[in-house]
Amino acid sequence: MLLKNLFLKTLRDNRRSVLIWGSGLALILVGTGASYESIFGAPGPERIKLAQQYKDLAKSFSFLTGEMYDVETYGGYLTARMSGILVVLFSIFALFAGSGIIRGEEEKNSLDLLLSTPHSRLSVLLQKWAGMAVSLLGIVLLTWLGIILGAAAGKQEINAGAAFLAVLDAGLVGLLFGTLALLLGQFMSRKAAAGWTGGILAATYLLNNLSASASSLQWIRYFTPSYYESLSKPLAKSVGVNWLTLPVLTAITLLLLAVTIPAYLGRDQNNYFRLGGIHPVIKARTAREISEPNSIWLTNSFFFGLRSALPGVLIWGIGIAAYTFLIMSVMNTVRSDAFGSFLQNDIYKSLGFVALTTNENLLSLLLFVFAILLFAAYAVTLVSGWSSEENEGRLELILSAPLPRWRMLLGRFLVALISSALVVLIVAGAFALGAQLNNLTINFDKAFGAFFGLWVVCVIIAAAGYLLSAFGPTQAVAITGGLVVVSYFLDLFGPVFKLPGWTQNLSIFHLYGRPITNGLDWSLQFLLLTVSAAFVALAAFRFWQRDIVK
Repeated sequence: MLLKNLFLKTLRDNRRSVLIWGSGLALILVGTGASYESIFGAPGPERIKLAQQYKDLAKSFSFLTGEMYDVETYGGYLTARMSGILVVLFSIFALFAGSGIIRGEEEKNSLDLLLSTPHSRLSVLLQKWAGMAVSLLGIVLLTWLGIILGAAAGKQEINAGAAFLAVLDAGLVGLLFGTLALLLGQFMSRKAAAGWTGGILAATYLLNNLSASASSLQWIRYFTPSYYESLSKPLAKSVGVNWLTLPVLTAITLLLLAVTIPAYLGRDQNNYFRLGGIHPVIKARTAREISEPNSIWLTNSFFFGLRSALPGVLIWGIGIAAYTFLIMSVMNTVRSDAFGSFLQNDIYKSLGFVALTTNENLLSLLLFVFAILLFAAYAVTLVSGWSSEENEGRLELILSAPLPRWRMLLGRFLVALISSALVVLIVAGAFALGAQLNNLTINFDKAFGAFFGLWVVCVIIAAAGYLLSAFGPTQAVAITGGLVVVSYFLDLFGPVFKLPGWTQNLSIFHLYGRPITNGLDWSLQFLLLTVSAAFVALAAFRFWQRDIVK
């Protein structure tokens, strides 16, 4: 049934990713609904007071989180807390899908055979784009279901129609960026298209938030998709529904698709579109002697993998370091009476944030809770880099050389260890510089433990991903990402829901703890490293034993 046409085939290919992404977001939203009353209390003067303090606190981070809305209502709180996150996550899913449906299949040489069948190029492009759009709609629907279930779990009132419009607006932004990635894929490789689209996503998101608080930058907002999404906030009574959002975002998306069509139809298979149709002149081939390359990066698989990983190290390292430095620079500003009184709420105490007047506790809440998720995401990209070697058919030629399979896997895992260590060092350097420039007194022994623990988190996630890839590389990244989301959920909401201790101990984030405040459990970290070594040993054995995926 799902193989009758290209549209259904695209849905079939995306089914697991849709289920994992949608279910993960739904779980987070269920937890958000269940914890709302624990944070703000029952309706009344106390809730209004806490809501105002929450708004005052959030103003210091409006360039990251966006504007605050009427958080004294559940719909307003959900809008303030989740709308920006949903826009980013929907867009990340879509940009990977959009960069892969045409250019990705070309790079895997699977599109040549498809185009030999009686399907026009235009039909292939449109059916695959429609499959991507409906896959994203599936995630939107699961997210909407999570909002409804979360409201029921927290016994909060919510308008189901308004909730659907809210997630649909965010989904349209995601579809816009997915279409942009599809367009850029006509001019560059899949990875480059995904990277450029991700950069544009981050830049426009931050510029929209920054321009909201800087009058001189107001004009920039009109060039950011997030601005048009922010015009309509159906769940926030202070904003309401703006029916301009849907047609504007749809029109921009269709315009990008319209530009993509001639770019795709006007280029050769496995080639790039060139403006003006100017193609390089092919010079006559003459016999010539080519010397063997002697670069150290081509010496063996380890050095080649390390060279390939370095751009990602710089991008992730500098990006997280910039975020770290920003947090360090506003530490003294956010330490206000409103901030301190708000964080005395029982919900934060139950999550382990006590004595929040100290630098270490503030950093634990404002920096490390988010930074550990970024490092986990980077570890998933390391798994993606390894599994894509096999999924995209690049291992056959390499493994034809006299190189033991297990040695190749261990070499690539060593690249993952070094890469994650370099990212940690870059961020730790920004942390130390920020503390020095802002005259922050910090226990650097505990800080060292906190950063070492971040590296261990990367190692255990990468090891688990390599093990999953050894058994099934096709879905290894999706499953690893899903496990990370569930693990983060268990740590964040386990104390709120009073889950049994053994379930919380399944979370790598819970095992990381709050080392910047309580110190690092070194024996536990070395145990996790031992488990990682066992995972990799099992992965090497399985990889040595099985056939390469075709």
